[in-house]
Amino acid sequence: MNKVAIGISSALLLVIVVGIFFRRYAIACEFSHMLDFREINNQFHIGSDIPPERIEDLSQIVSSALKRIDGVYGRPESTPKILFTSDSATANIFGANETATMHRTPWRSCIIVGPKGQNVDVIAHEWLHAEIQQRVGFWRFIQEVPVWFDEGVALTLDHREPFLPENIDLPNERVEDVRNLVTGKDFFSGNIMEHYKAARMAVIPLIQADSLYQKLEQISNDGSFDAVFLEANKSIQPTANASAD
Repeated sequence: MNKVAIGISSALLLVIVVGIFFRRYAIACEFSHMLDFREINNQFHIGSDIPPERIEDLSQIVSSALKRIDGVYGRPESTPKILFTSDSATANIFGANETATMHRTPWRSCIIVGPKGQNVDVIAHEWLHAEIQQRVGFWRFIQEVPVWFDEGVALTLDHREPFLPENIDLPNERVEDVRNLVTGKDFFSGNIMEHYKAARMAVIPLIQADSLYQKLEQISNDGSFDAVFLEANKSIQPTANASAD
């Protein structure tokens, strides 16, 4: 093997190793059955720390989250794998916090739900993340969709009190500034709660319930995020305490 071939092989190996490292939690999710998770169906799994009598309750939560998405934006196409655990340490093994975390792969999203996230608001929020990726496509999502938008849209189905528009009091300048938080590194540092609230307000003038999926699919078909969501709304400024849906 010549030096060029060795160099190419080494570069490819490095890309694979780096890719596995950054997606290690999503990959681990695919092998949850080896970590004492019981499969209730192809989508819904529970940890060994959850008693059997809770299965019906958690199943109903998942069903209600599906209905919430369907009722606002339409039937979701995504079927993320959802793991429930009541143990914070187990959630941490999968790179999740005590509430919930969603991991992405090109083939499927995985939602790990911790002890503080076992409710309709959190599941609908995380599932809508998965649906946005499904509509846009994994690679187009990585290239085009900013984190502030992804989080802001997910919050439209999250009815927890701090994220309701009527409970958010931020100046328009702060809402505008959140659009600079394009990456996860930017968004999930500093005053994260304020970032969430600003993102919730920032998406208000950008989305309509009956056209969200269509616009996401435009990005999938090589449309840019700016062209699809921002340029048509340049004359509309986000307003605090406005209605979003």
